[in-house]
Amino acid sequence: MPTEVRLAQTTDAEGISQVILAALHDSNARDYPADVIARVASNFTPEAVLGLLGRRTVLVAIQDEVIVATAALDANVVRSVFVNPALQGQGIGRLLMIEIELRAREAGVTTLNVPSSLTAEPFYTKLGFHTVRDVYHGNERTLVMEKSLSSRHPIGAYRDRPHRAQVVALWQAAFGYDAAHNLPGLAIDKKLAVNDGLFFVATDKKAVIGTILAGYDGHRGWLYSVAVHNDYRRQGLGASLVRHAEQALTALGCMKINLQITSGNDAVMGFYEALGYGAEPRISMGKKILENIPTDKA
Repeated sequence: MPTEVRLAQTTDAEGISQVILAALHDSNARDYPADVIARVASNFTPEAVLGLLGRRTVLVAIQDEVIVATAALDANVVRSVFVNPALQGQGIGRLLMIEIELRAREAGVTTLNVPSSLTAEPFYTKLGFHTVRDVYHGNERTLVMEKSLSSRHPIGAYRDRPHRAQVVALWQAAFGYDAAHNLPGLAIDKKLAVNDGLFFVATDKKAVIGTILAGYDGHRGWLYSVAVHNDYRRQGLGASLVRHAEQALTALGCMKINLQITSGNDAVMGFYEALGYGAEPRISMGKKILENIPTDKA
């Protein structure tokens, strides 16, 4: 089911409260005694949530117009990440954290902190956070975790001589292209022939670690070949590549951006949904122009 991530509104206070209280009494109650759950729950009544909306950047995840999860950013601190217990383990929390990290980076945050419950520690660990200390409030144990955002890698224009071989290797590893019209070397040649300045790479020193191609015909924009090296995934780089291409297309006057995803690739769909894209009732059709496709794959 499609999930939309957006900024919370004042009318969302009741729904946010319901999600948080449900998660506290279901998931967190496995790791904390009843008195701790009751004390924490008192901070998330609808009235209390309404007050938080004025002090923090609060996000909500929506399915079928119903709030199913929430997360907040308070300067450089992640707070109140909760998912409806019936929907946990489906990647919704990760979608919220992608947007949280994007907003933190845009605000210049270099280290992101989170006061994690025992319940949420595995979730944050998978996202690249590590525990720096324990904090006790009575019998409530909280793990202070952090993640460095300062290693954001530069994204710039593709340059053929230093980048070609690395891009070819990355695309082969990420996509496994073998159809003649999709061969990386040919795709690079065709893109360079257009010379539209919409071929971008992310680098770590001299190593290519991510790519994205964009296209614009004066009516619609398109995104292609979004790839991140295995060693750099789950660090927000894919989202940064998409945002970079979006900015380039926006500067050209683009009003709508499209992309295609292979049917059944739910993880990739979730990634783009977190960035504001939505599935549309369309049928994708294509036609190969055989005279332009080399018959020798070599």
